[in-house]
Amino acid sequence: MKSILKIIKATFLGGILFLAPLVVLLIILEKGYGIIQKVTLPLVNHLPRVHVLGIAIQELVGTLILILICFTAGILARTAGAKKMIQKLENGVLSFVPGYSFMKNMNENMMGFESNENLKVILVPTDAGWQFAFLIEQIDENNFTVFIPDAPNPWSGSVCFVEKKDIREVGISQKQALACIRKLGYGSKELLKNKL
Repeated sequence: MKSILKIIKATFLGGILFLAPLVVLLIILEKGYGIIQKVTLPLVNHLPRVHVLGIAIQELVGTLILILICFTAGILARTAGAKKMIQKLENGVLSFVPGYSFMKNMNENMMGFESNENLKVILVPTDAGWQFAFLIEQIDENNFTVFIPDAPNPWSGSVCFVEKKDIREVGISQKQALACIRKLGYGSKELLKNKL
């Protein structure tokens, strides 16, 4: 019964963590679209009231401007100055948001972006047997911080401190490990062949 409740809790929290960024993104886009519409209103007032595919010119112009702003922001985000500013913001503020670094890294990998901090996938022994874990950092010569994700929701899990002797390297990518965790272990036969 306890394990069923744990799975329900992990799945529910995983759903919240999956939906939260989408909801925030939708709110930001909606607010941005509202601001853009106010800006474009004086511009399109001089144009005839025409609908293209059922969309008024104002909405069409507003959408195009919003796409252009996002594209421009994406180009600016690739510059050295913007990267430096984002790094300062992450180190100064966002690093205190629980799970931010881990979620950022996972999202980058799921979307196919190259991350500077690709987390190393390892296996660690637990009471239930060997489990996938992500190597977070080295504390000293003999001790490491690892994150052990839950299945099927890798966004929740536990932070553990393990000794070097208890770490087993598996040589698989973070993306492969996450896919296996989400599928409740399906595919582990190929991933962990001759590694256990």
